[in-house]
Amino acid sequence: MTRQEPRHPPLIYRPDLQPRRQRLVFSALTAAAWGIWLYLFLPLFSVLAWWFGGDLFARHILGPEDRGHLLTLLGYAGVVVIAAVVIVTWSWYNLKRYGGMDRRKPIVQVTDEDLCARFQVDGAMLASLRTGRRLELDLDEHGHIITARDQSSVDGSASRFAAASVRRT
Repeated sequence: MTRQEPRHPPLIYRPDLQPRRQRLVFSALTAAAWGIWLYLFLPLFSVLAWWFGGDLFARHILGPEDRGHLLTLLGYAGVVVIAAVVIVTWSWYNLKRYGGMDRRKPIVQVTDEDLCARFQVDGAMLASLRTGRRLELDLDEHGHIITARDQSSVDGSASRFAAASVRRT
């Protein structure tokens, strides 16, 4: 069976290779085209608004006799706009300051030798500690394991690991 190469689109879209001015012009043309397209559907939007009670909204909220509801609605819209400006500004700042940089470092794998050296145990005791499900450890003042008890036995008795495997340096 032969492997087929992926098909490339007939148009290669690489805006990073375009000058900034050309990208702005193309974006403005795209926005204008979307606006014209939506304008063509304005009668449909009007019918849908009338069908779902948009005329009642206009009569009761936008009516000339009481502007209190309209002012409240404009206040809410202002809060939404201010929140959007703050979020967009903050994300723009973070993109400019941290964009493209990944400062996270991978976690260093801890080897069995590192564990044995840190807790002052030998490999056999480390292997037996890994088999336990619920352990109770007694540590000295330096954080080295003195004794380890397995608390997960069925009969309730705590089986004791060999404390003789603890080594001191």
